[in-house]
Amino acid sequence: MRLPRALRPLRRVVRRLVSPAGGMLGDVGFVYHDAYRKGVPGLRMDPMRGERILTFLTDEGWIRRKDVREPRPASVEDLRRVHSGEYLRSLDDPDEVSRIMGVPVDRDEARAALELQRLMCGGTIFTALLATRLRGAVVHVGGGLHHAGPDRGTGFCLLNDAAVAIARLRTRGFDAPILVVDLDIHDGNGTRAIFAEDPTVHTFSMHNETWTELPDAAADTCIAFGSGIGDEEYLEILERELPPVLSTHQPGLILYLAGVDVAEGDIFGDGRMSGAGILSRDRFVVNSAREICGGVPLAVVLAGGYGSGAWRPTARFSGWLVSGRDPSLPDDLTVALGRVRWSGSEEDSRTSKEDPFAWSFSAGDLSALGAGTPGESLLLSRYSRREIQAALARFGVLDQARARGYRDVRVQMLPSSGLGPTVRLYGERESEELLMEVRLDMDRVSLSGRTLLKVEWLLLQDPRARFHPGHEPLPGQRHPGLGSLADVVAWLITLCEEMELDGLSFRSSHYHIAAIARRHLRFVDSRDRALFEGIREATRGLTLSETVRALEEGRIVDVASGDPVVWTDILMVVPVSPRLHAETAAVPEDVPSRSLRLVEAEP
Repeated sequence: MRLPRALRPLRRVVRRLVSPAGGMLGDVGFVYHDAYRKGVPGLRMDPMRGERILTFLTDEGWIRRKDVREPRPASVEDLRRVHSGEYLRSLDDPDEVSRIMGVPVDRDEARAALELQRLMCGGTIFTALLATRLRGAVVHVGGGLHHAGPDRGTGFCLLNDAAVAIARLRTRGFDAPILVVDLDIHDGNGTRAIFAEDPTVHTFSMHNETWTELPDAAADTCIAFGSGIGDEEYLEILERELPPVLSTHQPGLILYLAGVDVAEGDIFGDGRMSGAGILSRDRFVVNSAREICGGVPLAVVLAGGYGSGAWRPTARFSGWLVSGRDPSLPDDLTVALGRVRWSGSEEDSRTSKEDPFAWSFSAGDLSALGAGTPGESLLLSRYSRREIQAALARFGVLDQARARGYRDVRVQMLPSSGLGPTVRLYGERESEELLMEVRLDMDRVSLSGRTLLKVEWLLLQDPRARFHPGHEPLPGQRHPGLGSLADVVAWLITLCEEMELDGLSFRSSHYHIAAIARRHLRFVDSRDRALFEGIREATRGLTLSETVRALEEGRIVDVASGDPVVWTDILMVVPVSPRLHAETAAVPEDVPSRSLRLVEAEP
């Protein structure tokens, strides 16, 4: 059960008192800037990755919003210590920035990308300085731009934040040896090139493929392990290679690029490590540093990790750092709701303190007063198109669309056609690339005495994407998903809260819809849950596409009767009001699954 927000600071204190020996012991610092969520159009990175990590930590009561330090951009002087003036001047050319980023950008987007990475350089400077000052661990929830060299950028990296931070430390009199531990799955070639002639900076990189060979580097460890590496092999290499470097180099600072693109399923990586394996990796780095080098300061940067789940391994590592235990991670919907509250908390508190009487009428209020915009449709007789667009921006849906290359997304709202009003999100101002379509209506029928917001239809898709090998389209699916399901559902939940509704209702007309929605919605009838779990048990080891095909072919049958299973519309809900929470919680979770079996397909 989740504690009320008012009691979470108390939980934070209790957890620190009872945490076992582990992690870094003591407070861990965090550095982040809200501007990190801007991203670069077309670059497939989750712009909300950092906020999801911090949301988890704040919701667990381990840190507070005000504890997260905000960096300033690195100065030109800081950048010139590492990168040549000619190279920095070349970054004024959008074509050069497009080459480095791997996606076409215009002049404004090129400038924004450079400003973002300059800010991240400042974040890593601040992280390294803070770690040396506190002689502890500080996590920069950003950075890790390790491909940029002295006079050339590549692999999304315009600037090298680790090198810029090290150079800044040296100007401040920090002369102890420094160890860069780079465990991003891609080669830390830029950092290695920058410090090739500096024996005081040892660059340790484990990666799938070496990008740049430097046989005469003064102090480096360059290990290429190939593609498809799993937990056991990876940890064996790390445990063999890292301790001798720690013993020999005896660093006064470790800068750890804790990339998670070695995870299985990462869209830009080819590793096969599990979440548990990545946490074992991170723990080994921290514990080895502590055992071999004593209380050496540790500066952690985010580095690579691509896809909607990339926040999870870093959140798990950060939770271990602050608590000394392996934390359980919440589902994406919980984090999506908390993320919006986290990102808006500072703005909300600032507004309430500066102007306690600040208020305004919404478009729905004005409409009720007879002053609405003539001819404008309102969603649920309350929300204007502008308010919906602002909400989708707040929940990160628009930023995620831009990260997939849709630069000028637009929202369209259609009045009810008898099946509920419709909200559509298009990829470009003048295009018909449909990214989202949601049709909503009020539901006073599904649950007696309860008023719900009914999701009649929800479509989320990326028309420009292609299905990965082994991921077949599901029935009715023309394009891969947009990756924003949890964030859209979180938006709909806030509509329920604002309208004082009991929750969301949704009828899953096909098994695969229930399987996808199961992460966020609950079954109302225990018999429906039993059927769902029975199908899952009978098809264990099959992909979702294979399970759907088996259902369609009548190959999932009832053990007792031998009859094929037929999936019908099944009611699922997201409870919002306390009374519906209580009612759905009363539905037993431990209902035995139906006894079903899979019949093998005929050859």
